[in-house]
Amino acid sequence: MFESKNKYYGRKKGKSFIRLEHLQSRLKLPTKSIFDKIHSPRVLEIGIGDGEKISEDAKKQNNINFIGCDIFADGVLRAIRNSLDNNLKNLLVFHLNIQDILPFVPDNYFQGIRVYFPDPWPKARHKKRRTFNYELVETLTNKLEKNGFIHFATDNSDYFLKALILMKQFNYQLTNITPDSWKYNEFNALNTKFEKKALDKNHKLFYFSVRKNY
Repeated sequence: MFESKNKYYGRKKGKSFIRLEHLQSRLKLPTKSIFDKIHSPRVLEIGIGDGEKISEDAKKQNNINFIGCDIFADGVLRAIRNSLDNNLKNLLVFHLNIQDILPFVPDNYFQGIRVYFPDPWPKARHKKRRTFNYELVETLTNKLEKNGFIHFATDNSDYFLKALILMKQFNYQLTNITPDSWKYNEFNALNTKFEKKALDKNHKLFYFSVRKNY
């Protein structure tokens, strides 16, 4: 497996890895030439979980090129398997941290960025481990084209508010403006693994959608 150069906290493999490890030879390293060959529209998903959501979206929306990454091997390999089984030419996934990929991506490249249920690291001493932070948003802003969107979903209210503040700091325009519209049930159902876990625990879900208008 490719190892991230950045520090990462959490599991890297799960129970299904042994059934998927034969697909490791299909993994790719990011290069500028790879991204140059992918035509628009392009949507980035940071943290693809079990790989099923991004695979299903690529299957249903074959006019959009989906690019995803995750340090959790099982989901990345599952997405690769789904891509092979369904001949998905519009799906590319990396077993890497997002910070390892973005240096190879041109500015103003993505039409959309999705961050669905990132690890909230709820304990105060662990919050610095959160992926969606100032440094990442600063870089993502350069990689997102004008009028591009960011969708963010979580079941952690603190993470949600911190992320929302970041969007205001970088002058993103909220497309769901009022607190009532922050409720997740106003958003399209995502059907991700972590969404289902949150619902099973009766957690309240939040999301926001913003656009970069500059």
